[in-house]
Amino acid sequence: MTPRALVLVNPAATRAGRAETADVVAALSAVATVAVTVTASPGHATELARAARRDALPLLVVVGGDGTVNEAVNGLLADGARDDPLVRTALGIVPAGGMNVTARSLGAGRTVPDAVRRLTEAVRGKRRRILNVGRAGERYFLFASGVGFGADLMTRVSHARRHGRKTTPLRCVLEGARAFPGGTQRGRTDLTVTAGRRKERAFALLVANASPYAYVGAWPLNPCPAADWSTDLEALAFTDASVPRCSLLAARMLVAPWHEHHGRPVTRFRELRTLSVTSHNPVALHVDGEPLPARDTVRFTSVRRALAVAL
Repeated sequence: MTPRALVLVNPAATRAGRAETADVVAALSAVATVAVTVTASPGHATELARAARRDALPLLVVVGGDGTVNEAVNGLLADGARDDPLVRTALGIVPAGGMNVTARSLGAGRTVPDAVRRLTEAVRGKRRRILNVGRAGERYFLFASGVGFGADLMTRVSHARRHGRKTTPLRCVLEGARAFPGGTQRGRTDLTVTAGRRKERAFALLVANASPYAYVGAWPLNPCPAADWSTDLEALAFTDASVPRCSLLAARMLVAPWHEHHGRPVTRFRELRTLSVTSHNPVALHVDGEPLPARDTVRFTSVRRALAVAL
């Protein structure tokens, strides 16, 4: 019996035009009964994905960037992740955004044609990969979350995108260069990071559920190279706000992306089921590059075997 699939398209995504969408639908129609829905506003993908799961739809295919994928995952997991992920709606990804970290990290394809070919083969072969996901407060994330400077950067990039400027690696680098010297938390170790009995004072925290954390063009930025879809969370707390030290660390991460960097200005946390962050004042937070409202307390959790992806 041919499975049903809903193709969810974000028309604002960089590579989600009519021609690309038509190619996706044409290819998938060979292996599934396909319906297409276009998102109309932020949060719409979450509503559509929640409905898809409740209707027991076998497959939800997202044509969009990391933000749309994140929204869809939050809809798919809105009713929890306690049952077998193989009996729930599976996720398919066609990368059509700026960075497409999730798709690239999973090996789902870097271009729309490549991703569609791989996805069609996975549907035909009934292949599914089970992933752990992270959770920051009430919001699920796939590859990364962060508190402090990194989240401030994502807020700036999101603001630029809303004003018509594309999310490109160069845009992220430029916004980071502008933000860091006067960042809202830089120079003040206002964060307290707690993991079990360990406590660290920091000005920023990166939490990774997978690696890489981001890309600068084709090059991975990988502060937590041990992070993997099948393990618990990795984290890096920035404890020293010195511009030279942080700049040197960033350069080392780019030059040797799969090497674990230790010592000043960072403290590393390994394979955590939970960790929490508190601050005297509300600080910026992001999930998968999408900014969330500032808050003074965040609890991060690893949710094991939460999601099935067609790969």
